[in-house]
Amino acid sequence: MVNERCLLVPFRYSHKVAFVVEFSHKRIRLYAQGWLLQYDLTEEQIQYNLKLQGRATVFINGKKYPVGGIVGALVTVSTPYTYADLWDEDDKVWNIQTIQNGDVLYIFHPKHPIMMLKRYSNTDWRLEELELRNGPFMAVNTTDISVSCSQTSGITLLTASGNLFKATDVGRLMRFKVIEDDVKPWAAAIDVVKNETRYSDKKYYMAIELGKTGANKPVHSTGVRSDGGVRWRYLHDGTGVVQITEVVNATAAKAKVLSRLPDGMTAGSPYWEMGLLHKGTEYPVSGAFFRNRFAFLVNTENGPNVCLSVNGDYNNFADQEFGEATAETAITVPVLNKEFNEGKWLFAGDVLFVGTGAAEFYIDSVSPSAAMAADNVKISQISTVGSKAIMPVAVGAHIFFVDRYGLSLRDLTFNYYNDGYDQTDISLLGKHLFVSRIVAMSYQEVPDKLLWCLMGDGTLTALTFSAEQEVAAFSRHDFSGAVESIAVIPNLTDCRDEVWLTIKRSYDGKTMRSVEWMENGLPQSYPAYVTNADSYAECNKQKADYALKMARYLDAAVLFERDEGNKRTVLTGLSHLEGREVAIFADGAVQPPQVVINGQITIKPTHMRVLLGLKVKSQYVPQSIYIADNTSLGVGQKQRINHLLLMLYLSGGGKVGQDENTLCDILYRPADGVMNLPQPLFSGNKEVLFNGSTNTDEQAASILIENDSPLPMNILAIVPSLDIS
Repeated sequence: MVNERCLLVPFRYSHKVAFVVEFSHKRIRLYAQGWLLQYDLTEEQIQYNLKLQGRATVFINGKKYPVGGIVGALVTVSTPYTYADLWDEDDKVWNIQTIQNGDVLYIFHPKHPIMMLKRYSNTDWRLEELELRNGPFMAVNTTDISVSCSQTSGITLLTASGNLFKATDVGRLMRFKVIEDDVKPWAAAIDVVKNETRYSDKKYYMAIELGKTGANKPVHSTGVRSDGGVRWRYLHDGTGVVQITEVVNATAAKAKVLSRLPDGMTAGSPYWEMGLLHKGTEYPVSGAFFRNRFAFLVNTENGPNVCLSVNGDYNNFADQEFGEATAETAITVPVLNKEFNEGKWLFAGDVLFVGTGAAEFYIDSVSPSAAMAADNVKISQISTVGSKAIMPVAVGAHIFFVDRYGLSLRDLTFNYYNDGYDQTDISLLGKHLFVSRIVAMSYQEVPDKLLWCLMGDGTLTALTFSAEQEVAAFSRHDFSGAVESIAVIPNLTDCRDEVWLTIKRSYDGKTMRSVEWMENGLPQSYPAYVTNADSYAECNKQKADYALKMARYLDAAVLFERDEGNKRTVLTGLSHLEGREVAIFADGAVQPPQVVINGQITIKPTHMRVLLGLKVKSQYVPQSIYIADNTSLGVGQKQRINHLLLMLYLSGGGKVGQDENTLCDILYRPADGVMNLPQPLFSGNKEVLFNGSTNTDEQAASILIENDSPLPMNILAIVPSLDIS
């Protein structure tokens, strides 16, 4: 159970193990294979099935938990994020965005520096601030304020000729450039004196001895090297960087010298640049890894900027190498727009996509044949839709993002005719499902290619999308409570992607929140005894029996498997279902419902496998049916469905009717079937009598198919038989 709204984030560690990271008020907890991560779990328990031998267990949505709760100390990580930091109540969106690289989860929040959640082992997780080196910087000063320093290394006192420094500048970088006109260039075969300064290859050096220079021009950038006659110590490249440690007043500040300042700084220089990131403004809101660079999106007084690191050096944002921009140095790209613009997300694909509150853009090289660099980068506008601060999701070559209002889902794809990117409103296929606004998204590739959209009313809208099959369809998913967060991680054991949810439920004036995950229902793989059956018919029978055994079609479900010799008749640990009527599915058969009292129900001592939970009502209403005849297309004619033919697969539940008042159960057990035994799941064609009436208002015939039992119902085709007047 959790007490407040919390954010779930996936962390994919390897092909065997994936974690779910739970952000709550100033705390992170982690889940692995259905467990809240504990310090005393072994590597084997975390990596495989985590079975506790000899202990009674319960299953919450299909995962094992020891009866009695947690058995060890939980792995927790302290964070600076308060509940107010996590959830934006006004915009109805999570304020945190994350990206992962290896064992590091990068965390972005506009009020906090970029943080890294690092995994050192399965039970050793640490939160550290990302230290950015050598930038990024704002534009060069254009005022008449000059800044001088007391010394060129160590701790220096900065003195400005006008009001410059603020208390929020503590920790901020500052870069200076000094043009020293009195320094002569290095030349071969000349006499120099000790401590004499010369420049060579745009770098400044000091002779550490008296002598005549040699023939080897100094080009080194660290330490001491000889030119063949005199040894030279590298000083600087005409610039120097400091980090402000204390603001004395508006014109004075103390700073730590990070790279040696030019000697001319003691006299002062008007050529200075302030660091882009500091406490007085927003921190980066989103990030991405793009073409071997770390990129982040930050909002400034002059609009959003996208900053890309030095190639291959992810926390180095030096935009110059000895005074020049090269193909390797960092890049800053302003995101300009004619409207007020605020950066919302950054997403790496073939190009670097940028979403703002007013428009969408992409960043790419001007010349594809050359490396991206400060002189070979462009930003192009895609649309003026405007985005919400929700990280986009990639499904193949399609990028899905949410519009600025959260009311539509947009599909971003490359258009070969225009040689650019276009967006289309795919939510037009089910516009009524988005009226409560999207607040989060996550994609489940296996088994059904589902893009899950979390809505503001706590429901889920799923987009089943397969571009190669030209399939795009929406469905609505209701729960017994309100979903507040969603994450998807791979589950190697069950051969599928696992959907994790935080759900808020209220009952009898009490609010409870729980972390749960969604089962697939039908197995994705079968054990060897099923697949190695002697015949095709026997294999199909074994599959149906196994699917019936593994059926899990209840909400907030708990599964009990009896250990050998265990004769208990009371199931406990059901406090999250207190006072609710629960459906019970025992050993493949539906049992009478019970009400949970004091967190428990009773079962028979002969029941070996008991699934219990809240009923899930699934409904399907096909499009209006019109049957053409020799005189018309059937529109406006009186119609009546007299029966249906349903093509079913591994099904055991369901009702059919014209509306909720006329529903009739689909009967699977034959008249001569054996009673008091589970009925096998059915695959094949089933003819169903239809309880409907003639449409006297000359509208199309309607069909409602519903299933609220713990048994599956998988419909492959619906074939109605109609009478037309």
